[in-house]
Amino acid sequence: MKIGIIVGTRPEIIKMAPVIRECDKRKIDYFIIHSNQHYSKEMDSIFFEELQLPTPHYNLGVGSGLHSNQTGNILIKMEPILLEEKPNVVLVQGDTNTVLAGALAASKLNIKVGHIEAGLRSYDKTMPEETNRIMTDHISEYLFAVGPNQERILKAEGIDSSKIHTVGNTVSDSLFQHLEISAQKSQILSELNLTAGEYFLVTAHRASNVDIASNLLELLNLFEQMHQNYTGTIVWPIHPRTQSKLKEFNIELPRYLQLIPPVGYLDFIQLQKHAKLILTDSGGIQEEACLLGVPSLTLRENTERPEAVEAGASELVGRNADKAVAAAKQWLSKDSYSWVNPFGDGHVAEYILDIIEGKNKPAEITQIIAKNETIAVIGMGYMGLPIASLLAQAGYSVTGVDLNQAKVDSINNANCPFDEIGLPELINNVVTQGFLKASIDIPSSDTYLVAVPTPHKDNRCDRSYVFAAADAIAKVAKDGQTVIIESTISPQTSLAVAKRFQALNLKIDVVHCPERAIPGQTLHELVNNDRIIGASNELAQQKVKTIYQSFVNGEVFLTDLTTAECIKLVENTSRDVGIAFANELAEICEELNVDVYEVIKLANKHPRVNVLTPGPGVGGHCIPIDPWFLVENTQNGDLVRLSRSINDKRPLNIAIKVDEIAKTQGVIKIGLLGVAYKPNVDDCRETPAEPIYQALKHLGYDICYHDPHVAQWDCPRVNTLEEMDNWADYQVLITAHNEYKDIQPNSTLFDACGLLKSQ
Repeated sequence: MKIGIIVGTRPEIIKMAPVIRECDKRKIDYFIIHSNQHYSKEMDSIFFEELQLPTPHYNLGVGSGLHSNQTGNILIKMEPILLEEKPNVVLVQGDTNTVLAGALAASKLNIKVGHIEAGLRSYDKTMPEETNRIMTDHISEYLFAVGPNQERILKAEGIDSSKIHTVGNTVSDSLFQHLEISAQKSQILSELNLTAGEYFLVTAHRASNVDIASNLLELLNLFEQMHQNYTGTIVWPIHPRTQSKLKEFNIELPRYLQLIPPVGYLDFIQLQKHAKLILTDSGGIQEEACLLGVPSLTLRENTERPEAVEAGASELVGRNADKAVAAAKQWLSKDSYSWVNPFGDGHVAEYILDIIEGKNKPAEITQIIAKNETIAVIGMGYMGLPIASLLAQAGYSVTGVDLNQAKVDSINNANCPFDEIGLPELINNVVTQGFLKASIDIPSSDTYLVAVPTPHKDNRCDRSYVFAAADAIAKVAKDGQTVIIESTISPQTSLAVAKRFQALNLKIDVVHCPERAIPGQTLHELVNNDRIIGASNELAQQKVKTIYQSFVNGEVFLTDLTTAECIKLVENTSRDVGIAFANELAEICEELNVDVYEVIKLANKHPRVNVLTPGPGVGGHCIPIDPWFLVENTQNGDLVRLSRSINDKRPLNIAIKVDEIAKTQGVIKIGLLGVAYKPNVDDCRETPAEPIYQALKHLGYDICYHDPHVAQWDCPRVNTLEEMDNWADYQVLITAHNEYKDIQPNSTLFDACGLLKSQ
């Protein structure tokens, strides 16, 4: 699961903060795109620092401008980022041009959009925000409504109710999370010489209020009337837009208006909390005032937050001074206020991520139409169980076979034995309707699908699990049945399986269909990726093609057995060879005393060149293994074997370079940054960090590691980069996690993955 979080303005940063923190808490892979839609540091970037949020991974720097230009610039700059990052979901919040551009960019790339604060409507088409809200809602997959009002609006507009989730507003999370720390840290009242409960607070920046001189003068008259009727200070943190319009219209402000620059969130909480009354044209401040128990007057004729008015916490006055004075009189005649908070309980970010992860989504039972064909899937692992569930959903009567009784029991109880997006709901659906059951025994079936592991041993494919599955199938199989091998296997393994059946005088068709999916996105990729089917006869090809087309949206290509076996191996071998060239090029450039990253960057300017970036080695369960499977029974393949040798040696070469530098600097303690085999995952299989760690440990160094995604590894761990900075004499950056992008290169850091050098 990877989430893209898009922000552009102060309210978006504040309201997304709880979502970002909850992603960190759950160790969800995410990245932040900041459009920089606001004018200055004081209007947005200061909030990242103040709220102790990670620095945005991408800053677009679009600034202010006409609506179409601003939206277009964000679209242009955002699309390549989404193409590179490939998130499962993009989250946007609110109604700005950033929100619309982010939603459009994601939607055009078939990335799901989640809209926080969906369903808000002012029904004022003169406000550009209204257009942004409506368009974003209608291209979103997840619509997170604040309350019943928004839910009704979305349903009335024809949006599928299954997409609508009433969760509250993350403004409640952010406010409750920061209320106490605001009280402790903020000195804004004393700095401004204000007395709690004796001042009015104003915010005004809407185009309808400040962009037209007559409207702005009308608004200032309202403030004048408030001052004449209720003496005291009116504090106005003035928006740059409003400031520029005052200058443009040559308007001088009276002294009772205490103008201050925009302030940070913690200070603003205190200004709101201790105000006598708040006058605002901001929807977010209507919510915050309501949550803080402070009455507000909304300087607009309409609002997309009617809940504050309905709760009795706010009143619409527009720019009408008489209405404002009368409403203030009603408020200020009361000693205290009480209303029910309609905006959330402080756990809204949790509800949102529960829904995205499928944890809080009610099981939807879709009636399955039976095909009256039986399939036994042998191996209920990360590929076998999802495939079995998809086949069952397509109407086949499926038996999932596994030797692990606990896993069998879990499946029969409609429980998913491991984490995979969407799989728990799918299993519940197919088990409940009786299309999937699990067993430790293989039943006689029309078709058998083998999805057992194929470990590597001495750089060869261990085919024993596949052969054992075939032998077990042979005990119950009948002539005319079909065996599909999904497991990743070395070429000609399928022919060997076919010979085992022939030796028993069984007329069984053996077919190979290599799996092409990765954990975390398995269901999506099994359904949407193209598939390869290899078989020795056309009837078997067509039979299995029909089976796969029952759940695959991608194209299905037909070929022979051995060609099909080579396909996935060739895909991963090609990547391995490309990485080996990059790693060897790094060694060549070092000898020539040139910067390999500069060489690659300029070489890649050629339209037909795409040199990869050197790294610390190759990890994972596929790329370091599949090349050996491809060439294990061939005399040819020297380039493949050499590439494997280069990539296997690369971690040791890194360790040697680190040792050479460390000795010159008197280093004793070395910190490893990132130990997962690839960026932004928690998987350490075949990680190049392991041989680097073992080599440096053997050389006598004290070693600790930091990895925001890997909580446990066979090495002492530090929890934060600050702790690592304080502990280590020298650090080695191994895995290019997003969290490391802002590290500053220095003489005590070795960038083994090229993250900092290639940015």
